[in-house]
Amino acid sequence: MSGAELVRAAGPVFWILFALSVYTLYLVLAGLFRRKAPARTLDRLGELAQFAPLLGLFGTSLGMIRAFLALGQGGNPELLAQGIAEALTNTGMGLFVAVVAYGGRVLLGAMEGGEE
Repeated sequence: MSGAELVRAAGPVFWILFALSVYTLYLVLAGLFRRKAPARTLDRLGELAQFAPLLGLFGTSLGMIRAFLALGQGGNPELLAQGIAEALTNTGMGLFVAVVAYGGRVLLGAMEGGEE
């Protein structure tokens, strides 16, 4: 399965997580360029670090439902693989967003604390 096929099989939750990843990167980069992140930026990054894995888990559940439906319809290996790919892609993307958000929050918080 190629990267393009994997993204196509990822499902709608992946695209929400992708949008959150762009927003997370924006918050981190904006905080780095300002050299002093507002408290609300740190709060948003903390909230994203908590929310993204839950959204990824939701996408994982949808992918596993798709995989089990494929098993119930005669075990089509292609449909089964698509469901598993959707599940794992959403898990990975949710964790990616959470790690970047948490890491950005720690980095920006340390920068702010070091300037006082």
